[in-house]
Amino acid sequence: MTAQVIDCVANLFTPAVVETRPDWSRSHMGGRFGVTDGTLLGVSLNRMLDQMDASGVDVVILLAPIMGPRGTPGHWALPAGSVLDAVERHPDRFRAQVGIDPISDVRGVAELRGLAAQGIVGAHFYPHWFDMAPDDARAYPFYAACEELGMPIQVQVGNALVYSAARPVRSQGRPSGIDVVACDFPGLTIVGSHVGWPWTEEMIAVTMAHPGVHMALDSYAPSHWGDALDGFVAGTGRHDVLWGTMWPTITWERARADIAAKGLSATASSALLGGNAARVYGIR
Repeated sequence: MTAQVIDCVANLFTPAVVETRPDWSRSHMGGRFGVTDGTLLGVSLNRMLDQMDASGVDVVILLAPIMGPRGTPGHWALPAGSVLDAVERHPDRFRAQVGIDPISDVRGVAELRGLAAQGIVGAHFYPHWFDMAPDDARAYPFYAACEELGMPIQVQVGNALVYSAARPVRSQGRPSGIDVVACDFPGLTIVGSHVGWPWTEEMIAVTMAHPGVHMALDSYAPSHWGDALDGFVAGTGRHDVLWGTMWPTITWERARADIAAKGLSATASSALLGGNAARVYGIR
């Protein structure tokens, strides 16, 4: 049986969601990443499914992000219920992962546990939006909960961009922080997203060091991964990498074409495009 093609992180971008996003979102996604005007206005779930079908994508893990402390300039959070509703409507095509707010402490941990009971497949952490390194102690109660629940947490690694001029966020995503967390929580499954650029080789090294650490290859078109990451995907890291897009940042059509052009072996391609994500997130 052919493995499912699974995108390990994408945005819910319906017109209703787009209306709630902050002003910087449109210029950031349209100006920097070239997201088309038609998409920037929002894409219905049915249109999203059509695009998935056209590119041979079976399952997408939708993200309900939390971008910084509530009340700070540039902050935005998508309620978890939005992605859970999409999953309920299309349980064979969508899964949900939700952001954590480390400042919320025990209340946030209790909320995460409740969402786990509702069927989310993972947690998500944006260190730079909270001006915290991945190994900041305030995130540790969430790591402990995820380890206990057997639930992966996706943590952005790599540099931060200037999203909102009102609050430029510092880059807090050095992969070395993931190394510390993996040492302190050896039973935790960590997925470092955004390829770790410009510290991609450092992220590769951390992934090789810990069996519970994986790389999500999202937000950067595969044609721009670079030689070190291409070699890791094709060789020793083929069981440790998960394909993602952060759609609509990268379209499924472009990503699939770029990966096809790499000439990966059938084993490496199948693992990257879905086999690894199915194992890490328990998707059947």
